[in-house]
Amino acid sequence: MFDYDFSVERPWLFVLLLLLPLLWTVSWKSLTVGGRARWLLANGLRTLLCMLVVMALAEVELVRKNDQLSIIYLIDRSLSIPPDRLDEVVDYVRSTANEFRQPTPDDSVGVITFGGDAAIEIPPWSSDLFLQSKFEAHVDRQQTNLEAAMKLAQAAFPPDAAKRVVIVTDGKETLGNAMQAARALSESGIGIDVVPVTHHARSEVTVEKITTPSNTREKTPFNVQVVLRNQPGEHWDNQAAKRPVPGNMRVIRRGAGRETVVVEQQLELEPGVRVFAFQDELPDAGFYTYDAQFTPEKQGTDGFTQNNHASSFTNIESSGQVLLIVNAARPDEFDTFAEMLRRNNLKVTIQPSNQLFTSLAELQNFDLVILANVARSTGDTNGITAFSDAQMQMLADNTRDLGAGLIMLGGPDSFGAGGWANTPVEEAMPLEFQIKDAKVVPVGALMLVMDKSGSMTGEKIHWCKAAAREALRALGPRDFIGVTTFDSVTTRTVPLQRAENRQFVNQMISRLSADGGTDMFPAMQDGFRQLEANEAAVKHMIVLTDGQTPQADFLRLTRQISDRGITVTTVAVGQDADIRLLNRIATMGRGKFYQVTSPKAIPRIFMLEARRVARPLVYENQSGISISLAADHEMLKGLSDSFPPFQGYVMTTPKDSPLVDVPLMSPEPVGQSNALLAAWQYGIGRSVCWTSDVGQRWTSDWADWEGKEKLLLQMVRWSMRSSGNTSNYLVATEVEGQKVKVTLNALDDEGNFINFASPQLHGIGPASEAVSASFRQVAPGRYEAEFDATNSGAHFLAVSPDPGQSPLRIGVNVQNTQEFRDRTDQLPQLQRIAALTPPGGKPGEVYNLDMTPEQLAAIEVTPFRHDLPKASSQRPIWYLVLVTAACLFLLDIANRRILWGFAWATVLWDRLRQQAPEPAPANAQLDRLKANKETLNRQWMEEFATKLDNPSHESGTEEIIAAQAVEEPPRQELELDSNEAPGYLDRLLHAKRQTRRAEDTDQTDPAD
Repeated sequence: MFDYDFSVERPWLFVLLLLLPLLWTVSWKSLTVGGRARWLLANGLRTLLCMLVVMALAEVELVRKNDQLSIIYLIDRSLSIPPDRLDEVVDYVRSTANEFRQPTPDDSVGVITFGGDAAIEIPPWSSDLFLQSKFEAHVDRQQTNLEAAMKLAQAAFPPDAAKRVVIVTDGKETLGNAMQAARALSESGIGIDVVPVTHHARSEVTVEKITTPSNTREKTPFNVQVVLRNQPGEHWDNQAAKRPVPGNMRVIRRGAGRETVVVEQQLELEPGVRVFAFQDELPDAGFYTYDAQFTPEKQGTDGFTQNNHASSFTNIESSGQVLLIVNAARPDEFDTFAEMLRRNNLKVTIQPSNQLFTSLAELQNFDLVILANVARSTGDTNGITAFSDAQMQMLADNTRDLGAGLIMLGGPDSFGAGGWANTPVEEAMPLEFQIKDAKVVPVGALMLVMDKSGSMTGEKIHWCKAAAREALRALGPRDFIGVTTFDSVTTRTVPLQRAENRQFVNQMISRLSADGGTDMFPAMQDGFRQLEANEAAVKHMIVLTDGQTPQADFLRLTRQISDRGITVTTVAVGQDADIRLLNRIATMGRGKFYQVTSPKAIPRIFMLEARRVARPLVYENQSGISISLAADHEMLKGLSDSFPPFQGYVMTTPKDSPLVDVPLMSPEPVGQSNALLAAWQYGIGRSVCWTSDVGQRWTSDWADWEGKEKLLLQMVRWSMRSSGNTSNYLVATEVEGQKVKVTLNALDDEGNFINFASPQLHGIGPASEAVSASFRQVAPGRYEAEFDATNSGAHFLAVSPDPGQSPLRIGVNVQNTQEFRDRTDQLPQLQRIAALTPPGGKPGEVYNLDMTPEQLAAIEVTPFRHDLPKASSQRPIWYLVLVTAACLFLLDIANRRILWGFAWATVLWDRLRQQAPEPAPANAQLDRLKANKETLNRQWMEEFATKLDNPSHESGTEEIIAAQAVEEPPRQELELDSNEAPGYLDRLLHAKRQTRRAEDTDQTDPAD
């Protein structure tokens, strides 16, 4: 099954082997011990050792070749593949993979799905394929990018197997270059098979486009054209292809808060292109949308219905339209202000906070949006409404990228006091909605006491965590927040601390999980103790639960909390909560009681209640506050330097930006920057902040001031979208695939071309993505800009002809239906991809998706055929070579230090023949040596004993023995009684005796 070979990463290092002859030459002169055999063995070991070291340096590798095959199916999941055909694709892939995969060479199979991007559905594995129609991987189905799928497959293949991709697609690619990616795959040795997905529709009806003028005048008729195309299907006979497709065409106009059906007509579309035209007239100014849609009468007569819709936009210039958003609980609060604007030829639309706009298109009818003392969340226990994140982002985008104005009027429910802090609206304003001066102490503290018992599992705990995050976002960095949770026990999830550490608080909130029983009293006690020890000016507690709690003295505890100036709000989730108890707690705690049936309402309640903590941001002085003129501004033109006093405003902090202008300020409170009027340029639009009100509470004395109306009117007109003379400019748009081209034709008042201008393009896409591009001049007076439309839907654009000039607003609807509109036959392209031949292999195959199970079982050529070169995998083995060299190095040292003998071989041979070995001569010599040694020892002991027995010499025994040792002449050595030549042991013993004599002589020398 496997073939092995070797490869070398750096073969040039083998030149070091040329030094081996030098090694042999040096060793011939220096190695003198031993005979020829030992010399040959030593040099052989060293030669082999050098060769192994060189091989390790050259990084030798083991190459393994095998017959394994890995197949990856690339399944097209774009919208051009109908759902029924996609089910057939899944069945085909699963059946072919499980039927033809060969387990003997351990073949593997995987699945990659793709649309605008690619994702691995099933990685390659050696088992049956369990593929379902409900895919787990998420891909962008609006596009088709076969190139991305091929590149992902190339990276996902195992390295030790032959590789092949099986592409299941209709071939309609909208992104990438599939042919180029296929060539790269083939050149890398990967085979490519193709399974074309064909369509069986009789015809394909397409609403190509609807055209309207981008800008026109009021009550002026203009033409509207709808272009329709009927293209016959490819898999029907010629007679069927010539039949018309009956259906209904409808054109709807939306704008000025109304929806009108302009045209509705039955049509029979003949094959080819048809243009349906009519005239329309718009009596009121605004931004209008025209939608055209064709609906076939019978199913199956139209291939794709996704391309039966088109939109266009028309803008009617006006003297100025204002959208005034007010609190739904006080809808008449700003009627006087609105009437003043209408008297000055401005069209005002009042929108309560419970009937807000839902799309960016609705805002295009207005040149200015005013948030008139309206909080981010409004309502009471009967119902709460709030600005969504998407709506707040629309307000900011409408100003920054489309040039509309944005004004926020002050009041107790505005700016930071209204919960607008840390939102896109604050980002669009010239003021920060929190006080950042360290000298200002007014802060609030919010304690969240939340139930996390087992009954809160699932959706409830999810929305509770979301509500806690929203409450955190409504607080300023100097405010305090704490989260105490309870089940059977109480847990300080977030100890009461500054809200500036938002990341930590969010992390702790995210860790909440539901489990256990319900015991609310200890949690309320803990939250009360934390709030009582805090120095905040305003303290508020929110208690949330969905169940019954053990009896305790809640009323006494609530009375203590209220006596310390702390308010308590309770929230009952569902019908199982102790509603009576929670209602009494809220009443005694001077808060509110909410009962919700859906947990989705909890975040709105928390946002509304978090505003209680923001009360210190409101500064009031009933004796009157003077106004300081800090700078001159266009909004103050014609006004005197003296302004009447006012009684209050919402405290903020001007942003640190040179674009921010603060013409009017308040000297109170002392020690901080108190902006009353602030403005700046935000993108191509303008935004203004007036932190006091307009006559409701704090400026009620201004009714008799003659400059009041002029100040407010100039503030409104300065911030509105400019509407200068744009008749000299003509803007046209064209959609080409995923590209939108905008053309600007510019003339001056005398009809001459305007050259060398620098127009700019800004806009917002359907997913709130910013659109920005620069124009380039392509002809006299003509400029072009282009941008990528990655998302389908309405794109709202603003073209600024030159800096300081009024922008031209246009809209373009991008339908990512290129693959629906393309009816060309993609089979030749797929066949060319399959015909690519990898090196050493064979070209791919084109299969039929619509084969019956019998035909599928009878096919001879399958994707799991082994006609590609064997796969090879390389494994470095230099470390094994290096370990072998180290072992040989030890063997070489042993060869030079140890005398090798082979006498053991003779003994072993005799034992194997079961014969007693002959006694070696060396044994007899050893016996004689032992006998002589014993004789000498006996003589010495006798002489020593004689000396000790002599009493006259007891005192000097040691001296006598030493003298005798010196005076006694050396004994003559006993010669061995042998006529044999002295052997190795004899010579060794002789040398040892001579050494001992020399040592004895040195010890007995009198000179010492």
